[in-house]
Parts: sequence; structure tokens; C-alpha cells
Amino acid sequence: MLENVKYYISVALYYFKLSLQKQFEYPAMIISCVFMIPMMYGTGILLLYFMVHNFQPLGGWSFPQLAFLFGIGYLSHGLMMVFSVQNWWIESYVLRGEFDRMLLRPLSVFFQFTVTYINFIGLVDVLVGLTIFLYSCKLINFVWSLHNIITIAFVIIGGVLIRSSIFTIFCSVAFWTKRSESLFLLLNDMLERTTQYPMTIYPYFVQFMLTFIVPIAFISFYPACEILGKDGRIVFPLEMSVYTPIIGIVMFILANMFFNLGLKKYESAGS
Repeated sequence: MLENVKYYISVALYYFKLSLQKQFEYPAMIISCVFMIPMMYGTGILLLYFMVHNFQPLGGWSFPQLAFLFGIGYLSHGLMMVFSVQNWWIESYVLRGEFDRMLLRPLSVFFQFTVTYINFIGLVDVLVGLTIFLYSCKLINFVWSLHNIITIAFVIIGGVLIRSSIFTIFCSVAFWTKRSESLFLLLNDMLERTTQYPMTIYPYFVQFMLTFIVPIAFISFYPACEILGKDGRIVFPLEMSVYTPIIGIVMFILANMFFNLGLKKYESAGS
């Protein structure tokens, strides 16, 4: 058992090394991302500030509260960009027959696909998210108790699993249809809109869908409601620090199952 774990870790580290080497072959792209990503999301948070400052709180949420919601959501986004961005490319992998060589190796294809690419440029997203989060913590006078630190850690880990799993499930449709780009674009836009703003601004039906069908609301909204003492409309008996990681694990298992189900329909590029 221990030997298997060591072997899988060594394989993952090997892929990490390859990813790092490949990405540093294009230094211009890295430099452009270092400047563009902070500008893009910095502009977004500034627009949010001016909108709330000049008009009124959004759905009853003040700017410090919105910044906290934004920060939690973007931290999980950044970590997903580092470890799971390849989920976006399942369509391309299917069309180019990239799974052929993975199927020939004595390793889980899902594991190989998961570790095959580590996006180090995503660390810029993590840094932006961390900056916004820490700034918002100062604005809301966040208490750095052990309980709150553990809560935030569980919420972010769960949020990464939920995000990654949702993309895996939806993009795995490409195994059947050979196309999933339109679903990816729709899903990416939906995640951007629904994790950065309070869920209470949407109709109750949308809130229900994003809670019980596609559990996006657990990424940042419900945890932020708990920490900030806000009304989330839908009441749960336990803390969100419990629900978010559990839902993340369940979603990850479902994503693995759906991916492997789709893999059975995979047709080699040479067939």
C-alpha cells in the first residue's frame, strides 16, 4: 500500500517537473499573465466598489462583505487554475487522441489526466485571490482564531473540489459528443457570475438550482453567509465548513465515475 502511494507521488512529481519545463519555454506568456490577471480582477473589484459606494448595497451586502465573498471565491478559482485547468481541455484531448497513450499505461487514466498538467501561471490567480481575501478580512475585522482558520481552509479545499468536479463532469460530455466547448463557456460564465455576487440577488428558483442541482452556492456564498452572519435564505443545520468539503468530496467521486463512464465511449484518433 505504502509503496503504491510512493509510486503515485513520484509519477505526479514527474508530471509537475514536465509542466514547469514546458511553461518556462514561453516566458513572454508568463510575463503577460503576471500583469494582465491582476489588472483584470483588480478592475472588477474596483467596479464593485464604485457600484456599491455610489448606489446602494448589492442585495443587502456592503462592499467589505462583497470583497470577502469575492476573495473566498477567487482563492478556490486560483487553486483550481493551478491543479485542474486541464479539465477545460477534455474536448481537445478526445479529438487529438491524447488518451491513447494514457490507456496503455498501468495507471488510472483519471489519475494521469489529473496530474498531467500543473498550471504554474495559475499561482498569479492565487496571489490575486489571496490579496483580495486578506484585504477584505481587514475591512470586516475578521478574527483569526483557530476555528476560523480551519473553517476557511476547509471551505477553500471544498470549493476547489466542487469547481474542478463540475468542470470535469460537464466537459466529459465530449466523450459522447466530441464537443463540450459550448458547455464549458456557459459553465465558466455561470461560475464567474454566481461566486462573486450574493446568491440572494437571483430568483429563488436559481438559488435552489445552484444549491441542490449544481452546488455552486457552497463554493463561497453559504460559507461567507455563515462567517459574516448574513441571511442565506436556505437554512442548514450544520456549519458550512462541514458541508462544503463533504460536497466537494462527493462531487469529486461523481466526477471520477462520470469521467470513467465517458472513457468507455472514447474512440481512439486512429479508429
